[in-house]
Amino acid sequence: MTDRIRLLVEHDRNRDLLAEWLAERYDVHAGTGEGTVEATDLCVLDEGGFERHRERVTDWKDRADPVFAPVLLVADGSYDDLDPETWESVDGLYVVDDVVVAPVEQAVLHRRIENLLSRRELSTDLADSYRRSEERFASLFHAMPDPALVLSEGHVTYVNDAFCAQYGVERDDTNWRRLDELEPLPPETVETIQAQVGRAAERVDAAAGGDATDGAGGVRTLGTWASETRSGGEASAARTNGTASTAADDPDDEAPTTDASWGDDTETVVVETAAGEERYVETNVRPLTVDDRRSVALVMRDVTERRERKRTLERQNERLEEFASIVSHDLRNPLQVLSGRLQAIEAERDAGGDVALDEHVPSMHRSVDRMRTLIDDLLSLARGGDAIADPSPVSLATAAGEAWETTDAPDADLHVRTGRSVLGDPSRVRQLFENLFRNAVDHGGEHVTVVVDDLEADAGFFVADDGPGIPPGERDAVLEMGYTNSDDGTGIGLGIVTEVATAHGWEVDLTESTDGGARFEFRGVDS
Repeated sequence: MTDRIRLLVEHDRNRDLLAEWLAERYDVHAGTGEGTVEATDLCVLDEGGFERHRERVTDWKDRADPVFAPVLLVADGSYDDLDPETWESVDGLYVVDDVVVAPVEQAVLHRRIENLLSRRELSTDLADSYRRSEERFASLFHAMPDPALVLSEGHVTYVNDAFCAQYGVERDDTNWRRLDELEPLPPETVETIQAQVGRAAERVDAAAGGDATDGAGGVRTLGTWASETRSGGEASAARTNGTASTAADDPDDEAPTTDASWGDDTETVVVETAAGEERYVETNVRPLTVDDRRSVALVMRDVTERRERKRTLERQNERLEEFASIVSHDLRNPLQVLSGRLQAIEAERDAGGDVALDEHVPSMHRSVDRMRTLIDDLLSLARGGDAIADPSPVSLATAAGEAWETTDAPDADLHVRTGRSVLGDPSRVRQLFENLFRNAVDHGGEHVTVVVDDLEADAGFFVADDGPGIPPGERDAVLEMGYTNSDDGTGIGLGIVTEVATAHGWEVDLTESTDGGARFEFRGVDS
């Protein structure tokens, strides 16, 4: 395609001569009317045309950016008499790109024009490549399954589709907003992300051999870490939701793009989804260039399930440690008793005397009963901490009645004064009552009275007895696994109560009953 040249030359004779010289090679437009300069590859002006059409040409160059829009000035007289300061545009770039001084030879003019057009062609190729890179980046950015946003100068300039969908926001509503203006991000989360980006800025500056200060002695933060622009390092004032690119505009001013300079600095923060659900996300920052501004991309990966799996694994490991402690300590004692009694029986038999079974058997029975109790408690503990996957309505009266039937206390009394049902696992609720009832009988005696009733204001339910109660200083400890103040206790029963309550999402508190005994209160109960 023939290059298009517009002549904005005020001198009529010179304009006609230039048009004649250039028409052989180029598509020449010699009109000097007002209006925008459109469909042009190069403008040729004389000094009068420059004064008259400077704003038109400046507007043309600005709209063509980043493509080079060349302007050639044909000047009369000495080149030294011209004032270059009058050639600059508002962004610090020269409006005039080359000057020829009359009289000019045709060959010289053609050579100058060809040089300028070659620069324009090169810039067009680079701009097309840049645009394709932007389009590829934008495509990848939107295709990311994780929510992501771009920050420039402390403001959001771009968000991807996943961010909009996950947090229920419109892209236009996020444009040039600060992080603390985004509703999905609580204040604590914003502070964490700001510190994370600030640390990243310091590492980039250190890797580049610069410092991480803002020039006033302060450390650069998200808001002060401004980008360098093509006009010489000033922070850009453009506020457009532009397209992101990882390309830098100058090889000598390239934004850092390697993990080596940024490190693996991740944070786990809390966000709120469009449904109002709090989720844990892992944030990661990476450098990129957006609209010629040095910026960062913030990627937010949901780790809620992973975090819960980790916590579940930690609880399981803790439970395994509890098992090991109980097996190695509590089961060893009754086994040692059995072993000792068996050795004594064998010794008496080998000695040829009568074996005093009445002396040994009761102790052996107690050891067996003790081990059976420990094994039952361990089995209960093994499933006591698992979360309730599919809760269903459970009648407290029914669960308490069934648990009482398995309690070996014929002289004790149970009074169930609630008709309430709760959402839970029937077997686990019954297990909770079984351990509470056994604790009441063990510590309150065979004539203990146990009451199951509702808390005031329908806040939950409680189980109380009229036994000796538990001293205030021990009430927190007895709910922990392994605590007991009895030689015959396993320290597991009330720990199981805590595990079952936690699995249902209930809160358990231990206080004193109206009769001076123990009262276990359960709150946060869903009906």
